[in-house]
Amino acid sequence: MAPNMNNRFLAQLEPSDRAAMAPLLRRVVVPMDLVVVRQNAPVTDVHFPADAQFANLIRFPDGRAIETAVIGQEGVTGLAPFMADRPCAWEVRCRSPGEAWVCPAAALRALAAERPSLMRKLLTLTDLYQAQAAQAAACNAAHPVPQRVARWILTAADLSPEQVLTFRQEELARLIGARRTTVSEAASSLKRLKLIAYARGTIRILDRAGLESASCECHAMLRARTEAVLGEASMQPESA
Repeated sequence: MAPNMNNRFLAQLEPSDRAAMAPLLRRVVVPMDLVVVRQNAPVTDVHFPADAQFANLIRFPDGRAIETAVIGQEGVTGLAPFMADRPCAWEVRCRSPGEAWVCPAAALRALAAERPSLMRKLLTLTDLYQAQAAQAAACNAAHPVPQRVARWILTAADLSPEQVLTFRQEELARLIGARRTTVSEAASSLKRLKLIAYARGTIRILDRAGLESASCECHAMLRARTEAVLGEASMQPESA
């Protein structure tokens, strides 16, 4: 296994746990929109993103879909249902193509049962994801759309080693739970303020400090919690 795995969770494992996992992992290229876990289906494989990103989506019977989370190089897909060995209540889809480490879920679950230190790391990440879900629900109820757009752009940047982000307007609208036109107006406002460059579904942060000021406090709250779990050195710079 390469020393630089480009996945923060794998990188901060105990060396013995990482070595034990090595035979289970293979590096794959994940294309855009690939569904790696279907809603209400078992989690057969988990993905540890390197530079790919995934989204959790809840699909409704009428065809609507709402994104509830973005998973990047901080962690792993389908974690809670994988740990519980239960069908996944949401769909996991690749939202930004790239590379990831994939591992058979059953083999990793068995390995974690044998290695308490690995199990603790997985449970700690599960707790972090629960905190993120709770914060997102509170954010959507308490903060206006422009602040939430800034927050999600910052969050995506934290989870990616890339300088240019892939973020379609319809995806931002699903994440935020707002109309696409409202999200477009908010993104255009950030662009006019020269905080971001935005064109054809790609975003580049021009002024990170300014974007943090335009965001609600939810980003800073979750960033601090993520640093506590994964280590400050593993996070993206606080400002450009």
